[in-house]
Amino acid sequence: MKVLILGNGVHTNKRILPALEKIKEIDEVTVGDRNVMEDIIINNKTRISNYDKVTSSGEEYDVGIIATPPYNHIESFEKINEKCNKILIEKPITNDLNWIFGSELKKYFKNRNVFESLMYFHHPLWNEVKNIVQSANIKKIITEFSVPHLPKGSHRYSKKHGGGSLNDQGMYPISLASELMMKTYEIKDIKVFSENNYEVDLSGEFEMILDSDIEVKGIWGLGKEYKNFVNLIDKEGKTYEIKFIFSKPDGTDTKIIIKNGELTEEINVGVYDQFEIMYMDAINNKKSKFNYSNYKNLIKRYEIYKKISDEINF
Repeated sequence: MKVLILGNGVHTNKRILPALEKIKEIDEVTVGDRNVMEDIIINNKTRISNYDKVTSSGEEYDVGIIATPPYNHIESFEKINEKCNKILIEKPITNDLNWIFGSELKKYFKNRNVFESLMYFHHPLWNEVKNIVQSANIKKIITEFSVPHLPKGSHRYSKKHGGGSLNDQGMYPISLASELMMKTYEIKDIKVFSENNYEVDLSGEFEMILDSDIEVKGIWGLGKEYKNFVNLIDKEGKTYEIKFIFSKPDGTDTKIIIKNGELTEEINVGVYDQFEIMYMDAINNKKSKFNYSNYKNLIKRYEIYKKISDEINF
C-alpha cells in the first residue's frame, strides 16, 4: 500500500509520519516538499521528494494526505485527485468559502473517497462524549482549544496563507458543536479578537443553542494558555470533565472525570494514537467513521464557520 503526503511541515513530522510508521499495511510513504530538489530517503518505508515531481508523475497511490497550508489545499487536491484512491485533507478544507459552498465540494465529497481530517472523532473518547450527551440529560457544554504563540514564521500568522486562530484552533469547538447537533442550532453570540501587530484573528468564542435545549460555549485562541477540554453539565449539576478532547500528547491516558456534589468518579478510556486510528479507518474503508465528513455534515459545519468568519473585519 502506497501513501502520498503533500506538505512537510511540523504537523507532518510530529503527527502524520509517526502514525503511518505504525501501520504495517503501508509499504511506501512519499512526502512531497517544494523545497526538496533531490529525493531524501528517511528509512526503508519513507522518502521525501519534490512536490512538483510527485504531483506531475503518473504514479498512483492508495491514500493521499494533504497537509499544506489551507490556501494551498485545493490546488494540492486538484493535482492528486485522479492519482489517489482516497484523499484526506487537513482542516480546514480551504479558506476559500466560495469553493466550499459552490458546486466543487458537493461534486468531490458526494462521489469520491475524499474526507476532511478531524482525528479526534476517531478516538474512542469521542464515542464516550456522544453517549453522555445522548443519555445524560446534558444542559450545557463548555469547550476550549487554545495554544501559546507559535514560531513567527508559521503560516498561522499569514492572512494570505489561510492563517488565523479560527482556521487552526477554532475549527475544533465548531466541529464538536456541529457533530453533537441533531437538527437545529441558534447562534446567540460571536466574538473574534486580534491585536494591532497581527494581520489575522488570534482568538474567539461563540455561544449557541443546540436543538433548542443545549447551551454551548466554544472558545479558541492562539497566543493563550494551553487549554484543550470539553465539560458537559447535566440538568442536575453533574459535570463530566474531559481533558485532551482534541489533541492528545504522546502517551496521553484519556479519561473522564465525573463530579456530582462531593462525589468524584473516574472513567479510564485509555492510550490511543488517534491519527493511526483515522488512517486505519480510511485504509479499511470504514466510511461510517467519517460521517462527520460527508457532504451534509460538512455544509452544516462550514455554515457555522462562515457566520463566525464574517465577524473578522480586520
